[in-house]
Amino acid sequence: MMMTVRRGMLVAGVLLSVVSASAFAAAPSDIATALAPQVVGVVSGGTWEESGKKGYYRAVLIAPADASTGAQIYLQWMTAADQSSGGVPAIAKAVPVQEVADQKMLDANLSMEFEKPNEFILYVEPSDPSKAATQSLTVTATAPGKYTAVKGPLPE
Repeated sequence: MMMTVRRGMLVAGVLLSVVSASAFAAAPSDIATALAPQVVGVVSGGTWEESGKKGYYRAVLIAPADASTGAQIYLQWMTAADQSSGGVPAIAKAVPVQEVADQKMLDANLSMEFEKPNEFILYVEPSDPSKAATQSLTVTATAPGKYTAVKGPLPE
């Protein structure tokens, strides 16, 4: 009995290794449907490279559950899709932008700029125009997990 179980596990393992990861990839409509309703904004772009890994940046805006928590933004350093990942990008590093959380914005508009490698500039502007001067942020992401945030009016 034990040999049969082991043999079955071995066969299952071999079969799983033969089936490519891309065979398990979801359809775009399934991916869009699975996206949590609390995700209200996503921007991505630019390129980063560190220690042989490379990819692009992504910022995800999560709407608050209630006014006491405020919106959250997570910076993500995504690895580029390649054959070893089955053609699917992966998150290399993700960090919350605490400066956004501290302001307890209900919603924000995101825009970005990327003109040079290893730098992604994210502009965060509250949806309420009366708060733009006091709550706007320029967030500059560099190496995985590292960013700076500067509060103040956004460039024109």
